[in-house]
Amino acid sequence: MSDMSELESRILSALDRTERALDRIGPDAKVESRDVVIEGSEADLTGLQEALRTRDALLQQMRAVNRHLRESSAALRAANAQGQAQPDLLNFALEGELAGLRATRDVEKMEIEEVLATLEPVLKEAG
Repeated sequence: MSDMSELESRILSALDRTERALDRIGPDAKVESRDVVIEGSEADLTGLQEALRTRDALLQQMRAVNRHLRESSAALRAANAQGQAQPDLLNFALEGELAGLRATRDVEKMEIEEVLATLEPVLKEAG
């Protein structure tokens, strides 16, 4: 949930930066300059919205995988408690765990890409 709040905060921050940039341009500025600022801000906003949708899809996938893993683990425990160790259930549980690890890795990869995308403009300005 904090990831969603963070992305919402970033979107609001981008809108604030757009407003400040438009204020700096002032009412006497050329329409073209103002359009460039607006287009850049719209591109930033679109990128943030797409990142939010991607993050949400990955989180939903991870929740589904984790739910699947809990169900298969419960079935495996029940079978084991009854002395019915079933290789298929063990395989099923291991596949669920592997899928959960992959989903976690995908979310972490996306977070790293977001950090790099945030740092890239700052590094270009400093460089």
